[in-house]
Amino acid sequence: MIKLRDVTKTFGKKEARVEALRGINLCIEEGELVAIMGKSGSGKSTLLNILGGMMSMDSGEYQYDGELVNFTSQRELTKFRRNEVGFVVQYFALADDLDIFQNVALPLKYQGYSGKKIKEMVMEALRELEIEDKAKSYPSELSGGQQQRAAIARAVVKQPRLILADEPTGALDEATGEAVQEIFRKLNESGKTIIIVTHDLKVAGHCERIIHLKDGMISDDGPGDVVREEEVIV
Repeated sequence: MIKLRDVTKTFGKKEARVEALRGINLCIEEGELVAIMGKSGSGKSTLLNILGGMMSMDSGEYQYDGELVNFTSQRELTKFRRNEVGFVVQYFALADDLDIFQNVALPLKYQGYSGKKIKEMVMEALRELEIEDKAKSYPSELSGGQQQRAAIARAVVKQPRLILADEPTGALDEATGEAVQEIFRKLNESGKTIIIVTHDLKVAGHCERIIHLKDGMISDDGPGDVVREEEVIV
């Protein structure tokens, strides 16, 4: 589904120059549940942003379903993000002045769905995330876990094939974080390809494969590609 070849990304100039990614080669199969781990500054979020078409690379190739992602065309990138990718971030990124229904409906409005179809799809997503009763609530009226469920509903409402999550449990307590992990597991079982950037070994332990980044490169220094839950040390 995803193939990166010699991907590089640099920020800044001269003394401030930082090589965020240094020749990333990576393949991800459709239906995988993958964790990306590494220290702060290792390039995790940069890699995730490139995978989601949110950030261009300096050099290299990104193939999605065998086709090169065209980073030179904003129109093509917008179409790619709109049709293929759902994003989930650490601090939810919900619009405070919109209720939960309106927040979740935003991606569908951009895709031009009718009002009737939007209502049907949003309520289905809220039911799946078990927050149907919060449709008319505002983000400030919800707990952190409920806000993250709303953010996940917004990411999946348009039925993307690829879900990218950046520290999705980072702002949650342990019990709520485990509930969110279970949501991702179920989404993966339904066929979604999910890539999660995380510092949390417990979160990574629920994934099929762990990709370790170190200084902008994929590293073999981590505990292995697959970490079973009973092997995770907390």
